[in-house]
Amino acid sequence: MPVEEPCKRYYLPLLGNPSDDIELQRKYKTAFGSACYVAADANATFNCFYEEKQLKEKKNGEDGKACADAKRIAEIFGAAPYSKNYKCVKDSGTDDYSLQVGPDPAIKIYIKLGDAPLETSLIEINGMPAEVNGPYQNLVEPSNVGPGKDFHCEKIDNIEQRVRILQVNRKAHGGKIHSDLAGFTYPCGVDENCKPKICTEPDILKNPESTPNQYDPERAEVHHVVRRKDKRLCPWGTNSNKNAAVISGKLNRHLTNNDPSSDEVKRINQVPAYTP
Repeated sequence: MPVEEPCKRYYLPLLGNPSDDIELQRKYKTAFGSACYVAADANATFNCFYEEKQLKEKKNGEDGKACADAKRIAEIFGAAPYSKNYKCVKDSGTDDYSLQVGPDPAIKIYIKLGDAPLETSLIEINGMPAEVNGPYQNLVEPSNVGPGKDFHCEKIDNIEQRVRILQVNRKAHGGKIHSDLAGFTYPCGVDENCKPKICTEPDILKNPESTPNQYDPERAEVHHVVRRKDKRLCPWGTNSNKNAAVISGKLNRHLTNNDPSSDEVKRINQVPAYTP
């Protein structure tokens, strides 16, 4: 699926200055979750961005997440709470939404459509932002590196980037492909007794060249540590070699739906760099 450039999303009119106030930034992030992030721009701006469907009322009459979050802005900031008796309304003639937040119809806030900036690729570890530096960092970078790009679209030394990464992994492990996250544990459904099940990433993976079933859970895949798309489905992680990790298809499918955790990034950064 092609990525959006630029990625248009709706943003909240946050109170205060969370771009500079880290504590306030954390309050919004805790309250609103992955919708909120620090941008990769020079000013490290912070805001919360949503898809339009998150502004619309649900079938059961409840507010969409964006509208529900907008109603909580004042209380998160520490001001008098907004009224929660009104709905988000799309303004005629524009793509923006408004939300009445007081008894007077003139008391409203606007949730506007704009370019969602690229999210920072730094992942917080022990309270500090850290860069992903995976084990393929010493490979020559492809000529085109950018947010949202796949590992199978570019070449290194006239070899598909994904294939080259797998070659380097295999060479480092005596001809077998090893997972860069071997031993990583993660929730993977329920067992026969409907109790939560925990899976463990295997050490040795199946070679994709001899495993035609692309859904084989142990088939080796090249994974974006900083995901190719963020939670808003906007371009995020790049196809830089340092952002690559070889893991099983099963773990890749699990991680793709979740933001990178500090544990995942710590493990990847601790894998010794492979020799090309």
